[in-house]
Amino acid sequence: MSKILVIEDEQVIRELLCDNLEFDGFTPVAAGALKAGEEMLRREQPDMLLLDLNLPDGNGAEWLKQQRDAGMKLPVIICTIRDREIDIIKALDAGADDYVTKPFRIRELIARIRAVLRRAGNEGEAPARPQIGRLSIDFAARTASCNDRQIGLTTTEWQMLELLWKNPNQVLSREQIIEHVWGISDLEDSRAVDVHIGRLRKKIEAGNEPETLVTVRGFGYKLKT
Repeated sequence: MSKILVIEDEQVIRELLCDNLEFDGFTPVAAGALKAGEEMLRREQPDMLLLDLNLPDGNGAEWLKQQRDAGMKLPVIICTIRDREIDIIKALDAGADDYVTKPFRIRELIARIRAVLRRAGNEGEAPARPQIGRLSIDFAARTASCNDRQIGLTTTEWQMLELLWKNPNQVLSREQIIEHVWGISDLEDSRAVDVHIGRLRKKIEAGNEPETLVTVRGFGYKLKT
């Protein structure tokens, strides 16, 4: 999955961001100042940067412009308390890809992160031909087989399977699945998720080891790999 560097001086916000990024399947690394962030950039080679503007050793927008002028191509989202139009314009002109003001809604921020990564072509992709027990999956060709028997999956089932595979052995809530598959925060009938998961389970577990797609009561689902 994509690695995201968080440069944020407030520890509570920094930890909140890292916890939520990890929960959504990203790999977060963090720094509390620009100098430490530069070291993280070199050492960790992240796929994206979440950057505050008010930092103890400098202005985030000015630092970003210097990095862009030096050739940095990394996608950047500004996360700041500054909500004046002039601040937003300066940050975007400096090379920011998006701008989010505090207090932010974490689900919206995660959606923005995914959107920017998609545009940049950096969002973590599923392996081309993963193997789960006797189940073989080819995400590029959108084909699956179990014991050499072809399995037909719908578009929705593929989207669910890809999401689960990108987050192996992690419990995903219905809300996370709805947001990924349907692009909205809620469905009029959330049981639609259960129906699609039930159909997907029957297809990928037929003739395979049992309990590949596990229901975690009261929360959601996870894919055992």
